[in-house]
Amino acid sequence: MASSLRLRVLFCAIVASLGTFNCGINTSVLNIPGHYVYYTCPGDHLPGTSLPLCIPMGDWIWGLVNGMFALGGLIGAMVGGRLSEKFGRRDSMLMINITFLIGAALSATATTSVQLAIGRVFVGVGSGSMYTIVPMYIAEIAPTSHRGALVGILQLFGVLGVFIIEAVGIGLQSYVGWRIATAITAIPTALQILGLPFCIRSPRWLISQNRLDEARAALLKVRKDGDIELEFAEMVGNNTTLPRSDQDKIVAEYASTIEVDSSSNQNNRVTFFDMMRIPVLAKLILKMMVIHAGFHLTGINAVMYYSTTLFAAAYGSAAAYISVGVAAVNVVTTMVALLVVDRLGRKVLMLWSTAGMCVTCGLMTASLCVGIPPLQVVSIILYVGAFAIGLGIVPFLYVAECFPTYAVGAACSASLVSNWLCNFIVGFLFPSLLTACGNYVFLIFAVVSLVMVVFIYFAATETKCKSIEEIGRELGWYGIDVSVVTKSSS
Repeated sequence: MASSLRLRVLFCAIVASLGTFNCGINTSVLNIPGHYVYYTCPGDHLPGTSLPLCIPMGDWIWGLVNGMFALGGLIGAMVGGRLSEKFGRRDSMLMINITFLIGAALSATATTSVQLAIGRVFVGVGSGSMYTIVPMYIAEIAPTSHRGALVGILQLFGVLGVFIIEAVGIGLQSYVGWRIATAITAIPTALQILGLPFCIRSPRWLISQNRLDEARAALLKVRKDGDIELEFAEMVGNNTTLPRSDQDKIVAEYASTIEVDSSSNQNNRVTFFDMMRIPVLAKLILKMMVIHAGFHLTGINAVMYYSTTLFAAAYGSAAAYISVGVAAVNVVTTMVALLVVDRLGRKVLMLWSTAGMCVTCGLMTASLCVGIPPLQVVSIILYVGAFAIGLGIVPFLYVAECFPTYAVGAACSASLVSNWLCNFIVGFLFPSLLTACGNYVFLIFAVVSLVMVVFIYFAATETKCKSIEEIGRELGWYGIDVSVVTKSSS
């Protein structure tokens, strides 16, 4: 397998990650200009239009409108895996972009809270689907030695989207500006639509569709030295839906250097419920769902959604600039994570990350109790840095590389359903928790982070610099025959 990186695979990873860039934009698009969406409405219309300057709503309705984004993400996560299995990773991304365009149009022209909420659902569906499909796609085209960094690009683009929209949002704090902000998502959407036709389809998905000539040609485009035969034969021998006789013919030349999966698994695509009937896959998917739940239950969206509100009490109008600074820290630390994820490993980074988040949540609680605003800012910055170095990047990579091709779609969907459900829960409940717990609200996230440290230490397996087949042997799913389960459920 080529250890060097070809520019074509980097191009494909960047174009695919425009989908998660869109998610970052829509996560924080209403964070800074949100005050002009619903608060102190002058009751007039934009000049020359029938659009109201803003949309009056109470705090509860405003929280619900924001929560609709996560609800849409939950729906997107549920359908993304199925779309990617039926139409392929690349073509599914092309199809999903329509949801961003519809959501942008509805949000930018919203006249009621209902229309704005529906727009948020549409961009949420696109975001949830992208976060399900993009890690699968990049993991399946990336060389093993660079898989961690390449899959990590999707999270780098996600936090970059947050940073850019918050920076732009400072200049869009007006009754016109918030509408412009919600329409910005159409720009990366258009760029991805233009770029995806120049990206390869996933070779592993093509093999699963018995399109071997296309799969070989696609793999050649993203391997620098052109020596793909061993890698290709291993993909065919372990993940194909071809009849066994055809597999044997293809891998015969490499029989002494690769191990062919003796389970036939042809024409099998397992659902979440199928996986729950296969002990080794059931145990694995539950681990992934817990890790993805921890992504949000440790409190990151409490900062991303409400950072401006958290800082406003102490810093007034300067709070928006502090929020942008926090987003910048997220970007920089994610870039550092990309550089070390294939060296230090997935498990190590998640342990450092969750331990750091636990400590900084305790520090944040202390700063709130003693009333030292600068310490609050430092605590939040350290917290975001701790999140970005591990828990912010690894879960998406981890689930994409820990499952066989026939199960990865359902696994990514299930994991992202857990992710988006917890996203919704935290976004919806945090304002109430802040009111009820006051200065001690971050202790909740400190406890959850500590639980995640223990869970990751005992439950996670290191996967750095290993092929998907090698990971399968360690995790125990390599060689299992799922045909009995899939046939009985069909």
